[in-house]
Amino acid sequence: MDIVLEYPKIDEFAETLDKDTSALVLVGEEATLNDFGAAVEPFGGEVIYTNLNEKDIKALRKALKS
Repeated sequence: MDIVLEYPKIDEFAETLDKDTSALVLVGEEATLNDFGAAVEPFGGEVIYTNLNEKDIKALRKALKS
């Protein structure tokens, strides 16, 4: 699935992924995401925060539904 977004930070993130690994992408309010980051911190990994515009959020949702 190819999705074109207008955020170089997401491209940089995608380049850091190793083959046969996974990533979790959350869309939510800042407070909720901060709580999530604190909850998963003990398990390692990396939490990357960024702001997407409404157009890109809609594109992600549409792609994930198909």
